[in-house]
Amino acid sequence: MQDLAVCEQNNCQYYMGDSEWWDKRFKNRGNEIMSPENQLKQDIDYFSTAKSFLDLACGDGRNSIYLAQMGYEVYGVDFCIEALKRLNLFAKTRKLSIKTRLMDVTSQDELLNFGEKVDVVIVNHYRPIREVYPILSTMLNDNGIIWVNGFASVPEDNLDVKENDILQDKDFELLINFELLSKENYAIGQRKFKRYIWKKGEQSCKQVR
Repeated sequence: MQDLAVCEQNNCQYYMGDSEWWDKRFKNRGNEIMSPENQLKQDIDYFSTAKSFLDLACGDGRNSIYLAQMGYEVYGVDFCIEALKRLNLFAKTRKLSIKTRLMDVTSQDELLNFGEKVDVVIVNHYRPIREVYPILSTMLNDNGIIWVNGFASVPEDNLDVKENDILQDKDFELLINFELLSKENYAIGQRKFKRYIWKKGEQSCKQVR
């Protein structure tokens, strides 16, 4: 696991805070898991032929739990040990099988050594660096999907979110042979979000609109 100084030196990127920051945050959460991301539930038809998911930066697993309950094989990876402890507990109490792994999702080397292929990668409220997306491509089966959802602007009511956490169209410029199936801008109250769905295939990468 990289500490903050090493991460900054290697030009990697933490979302809101490093693993210590997130450990403290998850320790202070209650015993109930948050509801799954509503946008993910709305997009479930895009995954009609999928069997396996990787939940990248899964946190304590609100989306992993939802997908496992839907019958999918789920891998949940995160660099926060407290989050994974909670996820494993939530899965156990619900009699679900979710394969969790403590992994620095800012480390390209660790992602390259993941060692599994899946049908869908979901990235929710986390902004990987551009160089991560070609690696995610190698982790996908043919016709696999990358689903990315996050902030479109810094919300006034959550100043922990910084400009570096905001999704940009240019984040996906290194994706080759992917088709943009859908891009949606939406709001929940005053908070603004973006959601992208990319499909691996024969076509050249389409320009984001």
